[in-house]
Amino acid sequence: MGNEKNEKENNKENGYGEVRIASEVIAAYVSEAASSVEGVFGLGGNLSAAALTSKVLGRENKIRGVRVSEDENDGYSIDIFLVVEFGTKIPEVAWNVQKRVTEGLARTADIKIKGVNIHVQGVHSGDSQTA
Repeated sequence: MGNEKNEKENNKENGYGEVRIASEVIAAYVSEAASSVEGVFGLGGNLSAAALTSKVLGRENKIRGVRVSEDENDGYSIDIFLVVEFGTKIPEVAWNVQKRVTEGLARTADIKIKGVNIHVQGVHSGDSQTA
């Protein structure tokens, strides 16, 4: 599985030197791109083992609702934890998020994406949210 250390960076050689893109930067871009898709109310937290471990060790996940994992051979795997608006077509919202994130990262960061996994954690309806 991919390396989930926040210190892991994407290295690119361009003839002038290295360009490094930190995983946090990728996660921030993913968060903004996913949040801008119609039907997305917001990003949720994830209760994965990595998130729980980081809380126990005193490291706070700065980009809530996004996990970026890097595998040196296969590229990046991205997990996005969403809360969608009530009445939206959930698969359509998920596909639109996948498309926006994948195309945006290819265009802006020129990185290889292994997959963008969507985890719908809740539905927002007016003033209430259900899981």
